[in-house]
Amino acid sequence: MKADKYGNITVQGRHRYAAGPEHAGHEMIVGLRALEVEILDAEGKRVITHPRSYGDKPTDSGDPSSQLGLLCDRPAAWRNSRVRDAMPDPLREWIDAQDEATRRDGLRALLHADGESGWRAAVAGMLEILESTGGTDRAGVCLAAARHASGLGPVAYDDPVDLSEYDIAYTKEDE
Repeated sequence: MKADKYGNITVQGRHRYAAGPEHAGHEMIVGLRALEVEILDAEGKRVITHPRSYGDKPTDSGDPSSQLGLLCDRPAAWRNSRVRDAMPDPLREWIDAQDEATRRDGLRALLHADGESGWRAAVAGMLEILESTGGTDRAGVCLAAARHASGLGPVAYDDPVDLSEYDIAYTKEDE
């Protein structure tokens, strides 16, 4: 089968499986099995395997993270992307409101965190950093995503930390 311009294969006219944008327009070998769909490149090398969908309702198995690299290069495509559709509302709204440079930086942070910790952890980490700081930065997103991927919760302190004791070091006393 030939992948469409987005790198997707459509089976039975209604079930779409993502091979990845790097395979857009290429001939692919598609193996249909009872429980999975295996997609191979023209040389027979495995590209990806998806759980097989059945029924009359159209389905899309596309992984939103497969578009992240392209979005980093073309952040103006954000509004029509699968990545945008997969985001929780607060994160989607924040990214919608950003200028192109800030959107690109945020998407790059998400791409890096996704590569290290996986899609779900990256989104959870980015949302956590956005809620706690009002913005996103790569280091914070990656750290939060790694924590989510490992199953650890945020650090919680019993008592608020009083830093006023350290003010003495920065103030000059009159003698």
